[in-house]
Amino acid sequence: MQLAGLHHVTCVCSEAQRTLDFYRDLGFTLVKKTVNFDDPHSYHLYFGDETGSPGTLITFFEWPRADAGRLGRGTLESIGLETPLADEESEVEDPDGLRLRLYPGSVPRLRDVTVIGNPDLYVGLFAADAPLQFAEPLEEPALIGAGTTHHIAWRAKDDAEQQAWLRRLAEVGLRPTPVQDRKYFRSVYFRMPDGILIEIATDEPGFLVDEPLESLGQGLSLPPWLEPERETLQRELTRID
Repeated sequence: MQLAGLHHVTCVCSEAQRTLDFYRDLGFTLVKKTVNFDDPHSYHLYFGDETGSPGTLITFFEWPRADAGRLGRGTLESIGLETPLADEESEVEDPDGLRLRLYPGSVPRLRDVTVIGNPDLYVGLFAADAPLQFAEPLEEPALIGAGTTHHIAWRAKDDAEQQAWLRRLAEVGLRPTPVQDRKYFRSVYFRMPDGILIEIATDEPGFLVDEPLESLGQGLSLPPWLEPERETLQRELTRID
């Protein structure tokens, strides 16, 4: 059992509307406008294909007052994206300086990630052909902030596979968290010895559980436990469209 497919990559931005405009211009769809379930007074935006299929998703926590992040050990050097709007391979930065490698593709999706870490630590846990490569190592730890990645999520097809991963991670001493209900998938987290935060997320139930396809991503979606705070959150969050 090895991790082989990306589910999503979560990054940090400083301004939700600016980030929304940029990724829409790259051909990605805002498939879910919600909040960071662990810090609900800030946005969590999901961009992907039209339905938010696992493997197409790049997501953002909005930290409006955060300083710019710093690349280093425990983060990604860059993210590869495919998009129908790319005519040729190129390297760009998003408005906060997140490094992207763009490739032509038939649909918007994640292509791969480049990690600042120790490749020896990943042997056995990750498939040899996983969309994972490594940059030159850095000893200085990353500073997570605007323009950096927060964590990488890999796919588990269902709850049974995720439970098998929980057992395996515990056996090898990586101390996974209990399963977290993220409404659109269920997640466990663990940190690699080089500092990279890894999530294992289930493919189901997906982003259509609370919105129809024709209005996907248009309203503020909240999990049941945050519904009592809807009015407060809508007042606090900056309007985006």
